Amino acid sequence: MQMREATFADLPYIGAICDASGRARWTREMITPTSGRVVLVAIVQDEVVGAAKTHFHGEPEGRAPAGHYLGGVIIDPNFRRRGIGSALTRVRMEWIWARSSTAYYFANEHNTASIIMHETLGFQSIGRFAQIRGVTADNGRSELVLFQARQ
Repeated sequence: MQMREATFADLPYIGAICDASGRARWTREMITPTSGRVVLVAIVQDEVVGAAKTHFHGEPEGRAPAGHYLGGVIIDPNFRRRGIGSALTRVRMEWIWARSSTAYYFANEHNTASIIMHETLGFQSIGRFAQIRGVTADNGRSELVLFQARQ
């Protein structure tokens, strides 16, 4: 497996993964390079099989602290449970560590696969919220769990 920063040429492949996963397609704006985020793709046998991004929030919002957040991860359903999400997360964490000693992440309380993976990478829960940075879980029927990891 190889990982590299995403380019606009990757957008159709990322879109196909979103479609296969039943998720909203990522847009050009979501993968546009900025100094405050990285967007990565995972490649297996010359095929884009996953993508992941970070977000930087310069100001706290409610009880959500300012800082670098791990954003969405999307893996082709045919390539899940092979460590691709963990690998993309490790690379994003290294990118964050070059800029900050703390990384944040939040997930739907019912997303146990994601929560377990992030806990194995050193993330610890720091709170539960109905909404974090405009995001809700299950249309407000579930809580979001906020995690942090320190370098």
